[in-house]
Amino acid sequence: MNPMVQGQLKEWVLMLAALSLCGWFAYLTAATIRRIQKNGMQKALLDKFSSAHDFAEFMQSPAGQKYVMTFADAVTRPVDSIMNSVKIGIVMVFSGAALASFGTQQRWILEAVGTIAAVTGVGFLISAVVSYILFRILKPSEIRPDRKD
Repeated sequence: MNPMVQGQLKEWVLMLAALSLCGWFAYLTAATIRRIQKNGMQKALLDKFSSAHDFAEFMQSPAGQKYVMTFADAVTRPVDSIMNSVKIGIVMVFSGAALASFGTQQRWILEAVGTIAAVTGVGFLISAVVSYILFRILKPSEIRPDRKD
């Protein structure tokens, strides 16, 4: 391959990796802001109740049960956690491999950061596989007794 084309290709891949990293940081920032707003909204809702009796009445209403179920599903869905680990692992493996491929004697820091990112991504993928295996061994009905899977 022509060395000039190869150099341009490396620059484009590096730029794509940098833009992907910026997008990832933007996503993390947005997710954090959304989580803070959601927690604030839940706190404000709970502050509205003047007594435990009012709260108990709310919990027995269909709206209260729906509120609790959405909160419980967000906490107890292991499949979502496994999928998040897979997503993060794949992104980190490819980002790390891209950064490591640009490492030369002048850019040894890219190789080091890329290798660390790739190994961390592999760790996320291994974690996801172990979580999936444990999820299958511990049947969902044992994790949540109200489910019959």
